[in-house]
Amino acid sequence: MKLGEMNWPDVAELDREKIVAVFPIASFEQHGHHLPFLTDTIETMGVVDRLDARAGDRVLCLPTQWLGFSFHHMNFGGSLTATSETHIHMIVETVDGLVKAGFRRVLILNGHGGNQANQKVAQQILKQKHDNACVLGASWWEVAAEGLDRIKERGPTGSGHAGEMETSLMLALRPDLVRTDRLQDDGWLPDSVHGARVQRFRRIDEQTERGVYGHPTAGSADKGERMLTTVVDSLVEVVDDMLANRF
Repeated sequence: MKLGEMNWPDVAELDREKIVAVFPIASFEQHGHHLPFLTDTIETMGVVDRLDARAGDRVLCLPTQWLGFSFHHMNFGGSLTATSETHIHMIVETVDGLVKAGFRRVLILNGHGGNQANQKVAQQILKQKHDNACVLGASWWEVAAEGLDRIKERGPTGSGHAGEMETSLMLALRPDLVRTDRLQDDGWLPDSVHGARVQRFRRIDEQTERGVYGHPTAGSADKGERMLTTVVDSLVEVVDDMLANRF
């Protein structure tokens, strides 16, 4: 079910104890020379549409929030970002409205890596506001990580920005928006052996030449379809676990 296509009498008749409200969040940012600014949003919408088709009346899906935290992409013209403070408020106030409307099971479905820190802070605030609600946060690629790893051919960097996975998904969802004539691998890893064990926040232009991190040349529509199926399979399990109070 899609909340935006319903009216309030429709919502009034819903059995809220049998429904998970799904709030998708994404971004509007550059994805190299070959993918559009709305890539994260298109991918997240594609996942949610398929989840809605599979889960039916077990989910109530909101429209995808397209403005996210993309400060690290702003040196590439055309990218848009919210501040962390604004973004956190957007998440908290949206979920707050859902919980106050009686939907105590909410899944914040994230489609952009840069949103993860803000999402976690928002969940902390929501826990303080609504202690009895079940508000889960999940990035779709992490929920389905094991299955996606079996499909990706470029290992850990297969999940890189505008790389193998995102290019595959866009070839499956919107091939008309993929400039296959511009595919080029990009990005670098730190020289230190401790690079994977420490964290440093960097802009994407500090790590890449073209705004791509990974191997888009390894992308394919077939992989994209298999990835979408894997992600939706995992999310259906999450929804069922939420309804069965397993979290």
